[in-house]
Amino acid sequence: MRSPPDHPADGTGVPPRGRTNHARAEAAIPRRRRFRVLLEHIARAGALALIALLIGHALYALRARPSLRAEGPEVGEALARWSTNVSPRRIHVAIDSVPAPGVRDWIAAFPGAGTEAGWDGNIPAPSAVSVEPVADPQKPSRVWVATPHDARVVLSDELGTVDSASVGGHGAVFVLPRLEGRIRATLNGQGIASNDLRDSVSIKSALVVGVASWEGKFIAAALEERGWEVDARFAVAPSGDVEQGPGQIRLDTARYSFVVAMDSVVRRYADELPRYVRQGGGLIVVGEASSVPGLASLLPARWGIPSRPVDFRPETADDPRRSLAFGDLYNLKRGAMALEMRDDDVAIAGWRVGDGRVIQIGYLDTWRWRMAGLDDDAVESYRLWWAALASGVAYAPRFDRAVTDEVEPTPRATLIEAIGAPAPAELELASILDDPRLLPLLFGLLVGLLFLEWMSRRLRGAG
Repeated sequence: MRSPPDHPADGTGVPPRGRTNHARAEAAIPRRRRFRVLLEHIARAGALALIALLIGHALYALRARPSLRAEGPEVGEALARWSTNVSPRRIHVAIDSVPAPGVRDWIAAFPGAGTEAGWDGNIPAPSAVSVEPVADPQKPSRVWVATPHDARVVLSDELGTVDSASVGGHGAVFVLPRLEGRIRATLNGQGIASNDLRDSVSIKSALVVGVASWEGKFIAAALEERGWEVDARFAVAPSGDVEQGPGQIRLDTARYSFVVAMDSVVRRYADELPRYVRQGGGLIVVGEASSVPGLASLLPARWGIPSRPVDFRPETADDPRRSLAFGDLYNLKRGAMALEMRDDDVAIAGWRVGDGRVIQIGYLDTWRWRMAGLDDDAVESYRLWWAALASGVAYAPRFDRAVTDEVEPTPRATLIEAIGAPAPAELELASILDDPRLLPLLFGLLVGLLFLEWMSRRLRGAG
C-alpha cells in the first residue's frame, strides 16, 4: 500500500500557491515576536540603567562635594558663592582676560581650604615690563618690554600714552621722560603688563680733564646743558689751568659720578683713578687719553692709529660720526664688549672694573660734530650722545620709592605661579549631571523607554 502524497494531486506535483504564502506568514510571526521581545528587553534595560544612574547621582550628591565651573563675568560672583554657600570639591574657572590680582589670589587660596582649583581660557601672551631709573639729571626712565614676535606695543602712564613701537624681535627698550605713576604696556590693543618705578637715583657732579680746547669746551657745555654740574680742569700752560669748581680736586664717589679724560692731562690723577673706579666711579676715556700708560689697566681695549677727519657733508648727516678722526679699538680684554661699530672696527667699547664702569671712545675731536651745522638737530644730537655715554658709566646709588603693589610686571608668569598651568576642565559624572538642562532630558528618555516597552507588550497581547 502506498502512502498518500504530501500535496494534493493536481497533475503537476506543485503545492498550491495560497498554502505556501500562508506557511511563510506563519513562519514570520515568530521572528517578529522575537524582535519585539528583544526591543522590550533593551527598553527595559535602558530604563533600569537610567534609574540606577539617577539614583546613584542622587546618592553621590548627598555624600560627596560637587565640582563647579564658572566663566567670564560670572567668575567673581561664583568665587563669592563657592567661598560662603557651598564647599565644592573642585572648581574650574574659564577667564577671558588677565584677572585682577585680587581675583587671582582668591583662586589661589582655594587649595589651602581643601578645594582643587583649575583654569583655562584666553591666557595672556608671554610678556614682561621692567622700569628702572636712568642716571641723568633729567630723571628719565628706561622701560624694558618683553613681547611675542612682531607685536605692536603702546606704553602709557597715568596721564596717557607716552610712546609706542612695532617690535620685530622679542622685546623693545624705551627711554622715556619723567613718568607720572604706573607704566602700562598694551600689546595689539590688549593690556598685558604694568609696573612702577620702584627706586630712584642720586647723582653727583662730573669732572672733565684735558688741555684747554674746543673738545673740552663743548663736552662740558653738552653735559651742563643736560643738567649735570661740571667741574673742569683745562691745562693752558705747564704752570696754569683754567679751573671750574673747587680749587682742590680729590677723586671720590661722594663728589663725582664720573670723570671724562680727553688727553695726557689725566696723568695727574692716574694714581687716584684706579681706586675711584673700583669703588664705583665712572670713567669716559676719549681719543688720546687712551695712550696714557697709567690708564692701561682700566681700559677695555687698545687704541689704534687715528685716521684723518673727513669734511662734514649733507650726505653724512644721518651718520655724522663717520666724519670724525677715528682710531679703532682692538684687542678687547675678556669681559669687554663693543658698544658701537664703525664698519668692521670697534668705535666704542666698555666694561666693568670692580664696581665701576669704563667707556673707551676711539673718536677724536667730537666737537666738530656739534659745529658741523648740517642740520638743526646737530647740537641736540651731540648733547644726547654725550648724555647717553654719561648715564652709561655714572655712579648713581639708588634709593627706594613708595609705590603701589597693584602692578603686574609679568602677568602670565605670575598667574601660572599662583594657580598653576592652564588645563581643560576634567570630565566628571557629577559635573555633567549637575547641568540643570540635562536632568529633564534624562527623565524624558526614561519615560519614553518605559512607554515603549508597555506599548510593545500591549500590542503583542502580553499581560
